[in-house]
Amino acid sequence: MADLVARGIQSKSMWQNELPDGPIVLGRDEANGMWAVAWDAQISRKHAELHWHDGRLHVRRIESAKNQIFVRGVPSDDFLLDVGEQFAIGDTVFTLLNLETQSFASATPFTEMTCSAAELRKVMFDDADERIQVLASLPEVIRLSGTDEELERRVVEVLLQGIPSADAAAIVRINPETTSDDQHVEVLTSQRRDGSPLAIRPSRRLVNEAIRRRRQSVFFQWETAALSDEFTLGDETTWAICAPLPDDPQPGWGVYLSGRARQQKVARTPRIVSEDDHRKSDLKFAELAADLFGSLKQVNFLQRRVGQSAHFFSPRVIEALTRQDMDEVLKPQEVEVTVLFCDLRGSCRIAEEGQQDLHDLWDRVSEALGIMTGAIIDQDGVIGDFQGDAAMGFWGWPLRSSQGETDQVEKACRAALNIRRRFAQVARQKGHPLANFACGVGIANGTAIAGKLGTVDQFKVSVYGPVVNLASRLESMTKQFRVPILLNDRAAERIRAVKEADWARCRRVVTLQPYGMTNFVAIHELVPRTGDPNELTEGKIRDYEAALDAFVSGKWNVTSDLLRRLPNDGPSDFLRGVMTSHNNTPPENWNGTIAMSSK
Repeated sequence: MADLVARGIQSKSMWQNELPDGPIVLGRDEANGMWAVAWDAQISRKHAELHWHDGRLHVRRIESAKNQIFVRGVPSDDFLLDVGEQFAIGDTVFTLLNLETQSFASATPFTEMTCSAAELRKVMFDDADERIQVLASLPEVIRLSGTDEELERRVVEVLLQGIPSADAAAIVRINPETTSDDQHVEVLTSQRRDGSPLAIRPSRRLVNEAIRRRRQSVFFQWETAALSDEFTLGDETTWAICAPLPDDPQPGWGVYLSGRARQQKVARTPRIVSEDDHRKSDLKFAELAADLFGSLKQVNFLQRRVGQSAHFFSPRVIEALTRQDMDEVLKPQEVEVTVLFCDLRGSCRIAEEGQQDLHDLWDRVSEALGIMTGAIIDQDGVIGDFQGDAAMGFWGWPLRSSQGETDQVEKACRAALNIRRRFAQVARQKGHPLANFACGVGIANGTAIAGKLGTVDQFKVSVYGPVVNLASRLESMTKQFRVPILLNDRAAERIRAVKEADWARCRRVVTLQPYGMTNFVAIHELVPRTGDPNELTEGKIRDYEAALDAFVSGKWNVTSDLLRRLPNDGPSDFLRGVMTSHNNTPPENWNGTIAMSSK
């Protein structure tokens, strides 16, 4: 039996796999049946074929592989490797290890020791000053560890400092969902005191005993005489300790230390230190380090969750959530909300054109969604949902404003105008990935249920109610009216009520019954207040609304005359189409409203 060890530049970049009887493909692809070296871009998706046979490893470079394989300092496409030799591809070195006869990973210990938490509390550290000094360095470990990998590396260093008799230390993990009594142990980060690149192969029996069965620190010691002939690890390991981490946030983790037979040491105090005392002291330190490391992992996990929530919540919303009882604030409640629904225009056509390169298409769609969500979050909105290439945001929960609904409607409308402006900007940039994209926005204000929605097992923070469906329908109708943003009547009233609203205007469009809905809705267009001559002027808005009043009252000849002043205007063309469909004569019992026959 033999293992191949892959080790990159970073301490985290490594694995150790047992060679099978048949051939195996080595590369960067993580497909089934391959050994992946995902961290090294110089390794091709399929780079080499390996075959362990008759105590030697046959390595053959696959023709499509770009970079050469170096063995014994020279490039080679086809060679045999003996145990203990290495080959290199890119920045990764591969070492062949021999694990003949009984595996150390499952060897039966000669001595086994474990102590409960209560017992360890009574244990006095030998070399207490040195150990406490090492533990005192942990705050600096927290401060200087910017990533999980850096934190693991520093914890391994602390373990080696705190237990001087250890030759190697590692962070290990087993799969807690596997039911096997002797699970495979994954070494995440490891270090040898002498800096040797030799991979650490932990005792599976010990790790499973500590992490799965006992849930406390365990010490194993093996007979030196048996190990010298039976194991071919090259490091004369005779003892090891494993201490489990707390299951929260990730079960199955532990710290692992191993070393050679301990030489008798002279205590610095008159107290005689027995071998059992040494073992218990090491166990206590390992368990303390594991608990502290577990706590650091929990803190990092919570920080990542807060960081991830920043993609859905603005800083003000996160602050509001953290100041309150989370269960109470997430409880579904009826509130006044303003919902914004934004969807890409022409995405089906773009999807058909880009179906040969879905990754590129999704990158473009993702960038477009980023414009939408960024505008929503910048205005303290909450991202409620994604539906394909559409995004939904809402206001009114969990933040409450002294200005009530007017404030939330204003924020929603500012977000909509920012989305419109950003898409208009990229449309003018030749070659921009979003140059062919546009979007429509629907905004509705009303009552809804907001908070944690769903089941016990599957839920999301969102909003539910007819107002959500209305916002979606308004967005859909922007295509028929050829306008970027439509509002319901309640939202438009609140925008008109804003004093000195020099950033936006509203135009009454029409009153209609959306397809599939029973209620009639007065819809309005949201228009930025700019000096752009292509935008609607106040005069054009007055002309259109006068034409609309005539249309509602049944004076369609007056409507036609007024609409002549508004060429190439979507709502005007819509009214013309309605009148044309009725031969320019209002139907019997005309009440000024229109029932839509389709979405």
